Amino acid sequence: MKRLFLICCIAILALISLSCTPEATLEVSVSETDNGVVIENVGNVDYIVFVRSPEGEQQFELATGGSVTVMDISQPIEVLVVSLKDSG
Repeated sequence: MKRLFLICCIAILALISLSCTPEATLEVSVSETDNGVVIENVGNVDYIVFVRSPEGEQQFELATGGSVTVMDISQPIEVLVVSLKDSG
């Protein structure tokens, strides 16, 4: 259930970001590990990823095709994606 909630939040954030930059494909792949998550940029723009958990917030710049593994965090986990692409 928590996994489904996390994936839904990411999908909603990606759709909101796409509405701001129509030519961008902002897609995120999130996989759970034993004590964390792997976040992969499968879109075509660079972005900043914020990962919030009971341990605090972490921020990562994630280039197109890049990935990051966030370990030693517990549920609930919130992932927020912000596009680095200029809209103008």
